[in-house]
Amino acid sequence: MPTQTTADLSLTLTRTLKASPQEVFAAWTDPERLPLWMASRPNGAAATIDARVGGQYRIEVQGKDGELHITTGVYRELVPGRRLVKTWVYQGPHKEFEGFETLLTVDLREVGPELTELTLTHEHLPSTAYRDSVNGGWTALLPHLEALLAEGPAAQGR
Repeated sequence: MPTQTTADLSLTLTRTLKASPQEVFAAWTDPERLPLWMASRPNGAAATIDARVGGQYRIEVQGKDGELHITTGVYRELVPGRRLVKTWVYQGPHKEFEGFETLLTVDLREVGPELTELTLTHEHLPSTAYRDSVNGGWTALLPHLEALLAEGPAAQGR
């Protein structure tokens, strides 16, 4: 069996969300909304976002034991209501995952009135352990996004 290289390892998850593609996109790019779902409640999150191609972002999430998990990167593509692509670099207590530049793509497709299909693809993962870790992370966080969107615009800070 051939050895997998970093470029071979990826993760794809698909969810149908009860919101418009524009609302879902805003939940990913608005520094006020992103922290509302990017951390397991009651743990906190903070985000600094310059949502433009070439702009940088920084997300800080406090873990259950108080440790700080930081993700930084650069936006490569932003199409409001349709697609965002950004690099993803982790820094935190999981030293074996630090410093690798991976690629996160979020594609949005309207599938009905106030229904959006979200396809999340996380690529260029350095190891199967890293892939398993981000799978666990996204699998835990996407329900938070679904719940936030289901609460409606008032709950999203608007």
